Amino acid sequence: LVVEDVPAEITLNSLSNLGITALLASGESDFNGSSPSRVHNIKTGSALFQGLIVKPGEEFSFNKNLGEVGEKEGYRAELVIKKDKLVSEYGGGICQVSTTLFRAAINSGLPILERRPHSFPVRYYNPQGFDATIYPGVTDLHLKNDTAGHLLIQNHIEGTKLIFEIFGSPDGRAVEVGQPEILEQNEDGSLKTVFNRKIISIDGVIKEEKFWSNYKSPASFPLERNPLE
Repeated sequence: LVVEDVPAEITLNSLSNLGITALLASGESDFNGSSPSRVHNIKTGSALFQGLIVKPGEEFSFNKNLGEVGEKEGYRAELVIKKDKLVSEYGGGICQVSTTLFRAAINSGLPILERRPHSFPVRYYNPQGFDATIYPGVTDLHLKNDTAGHLLIQNHIEGTKLIFEIFGSPDGRAVEVGQPEILEQNEDGSLKTVFNRKIISIDGVIKEEKFWSNYKSPASFPLERNPLE
């Protein structure tokens, strides 16, 4: 057999040259109780966000990196929230990936340019108020690398937990993230939440942000039956 050595795209030397020297922060979520199809979609989707490099000043689009979502891309049919209904579509469960990346970005102190919570509370995204939904062509998750160096996005699965890690060059910023606070909770399952983030730069400048979430009642989203069933 003829063997050809192919150099790794990412090495310790290449990361060091890009200024990627430390773990900035991580984020995690638990998909325990998911169906086999949903777990498959989570693994398929998260693989597209493995080893991504984000340049200094670059805006990062989740949907742009996700690409097409369909059967030919290896996804399975699973429930998604669409037009005030629960419907079966290829790729259901990918929001587990966007939510976990959002949490890592929040903990890293990166600017969140676009983020939208789910239409109703989803148990896979506890604590409620700390999620980010996406739908190609409709809703995106936008981040920005406002550090002076490159960022490296990695992820892995431990049991039923999806974990995202963001590596880069520490610039001395300190990040404080509060737990989501429930502002209003109703018997029909609807609720409103908010959580705070404080970023303190190395020169003492403080930036405080609030991330609001308004969830409707799950009962408002009926399951659409397959007409062929």
